Amino acid sequence: MLESQTVEADSNVDPHADKYNDPRVRVTWQGIATLVAIVIGGAIFALLSVQARRTRLTLSTKFWGSTTITAIQLGDEVTLIDRSTQPANEIELTAMPGLGHLRRALLDERHYEWQTNVNSGVGDLCDSNDDTSDLIDDSDANPASDAEASCVSLRFADPTLSRFPATTIDLHLDSGFVGPADGSRRVQMNERVRPALQHQLTLLLNFQQRRADDRN
Repeated sequence: MLESQTVEADSNVDPHADKYNDPRVRVTWQGIATLVAIVIGGAIFALLSVQARRTRLTLSTKFWGSTTITAIQLGDEVTLIDRSTQPANEIELTAMPGLGHLRRALLDERHYEWQTNVNSGVGDLCDSNDDTSDLIDDSDANPASDAEASCVSLRFADPTLSRFPATTIDLHLDSGFVGPADGSRRVQMNERVRPALQHQLTLLLNFQQRRADDRN
């Protein structure tokens, strides 16, 4: 009976109790302050990281207007229109991968060269007679552009919730200029975004054309 009580008593003893009472482990105010500093530093870094990735809309909203910004953000029906064909070829982008990147490219104010903003006497951005040579750096020209669509439109619609009217913007793929379809103003995408945007939209157009050729 005594032995069983001894075994039971021993089983209730924490075998690691000596580690909790190790005199070498000391909690000091300096250690607590260091731990707090690490936690605060990590929180600040996380906040700055989120802020850096957040889409900046101040200047882009001023250029596009709140309705167009809402359309780009929330449009659940997005159509790419090839202005180089007659009749214009329309491609449904709603379910296409990469649509989120396209939205962000158009929304973030850091993706534009705001010094190129023109807001008077612009006219149709996709008009073949419209001269943009004085606004375009020749080094930006695409030598293969003659065989590709040089200008497209994007139409954003919200038929389900009707949060905004159907909104169309024009994109000149060679020069990188974009603007509302009413031709009221234009601005150029920056050198980093411009080729990526041109490449993505040209791939979509070529893919659609190959599908059409295969059906024929």
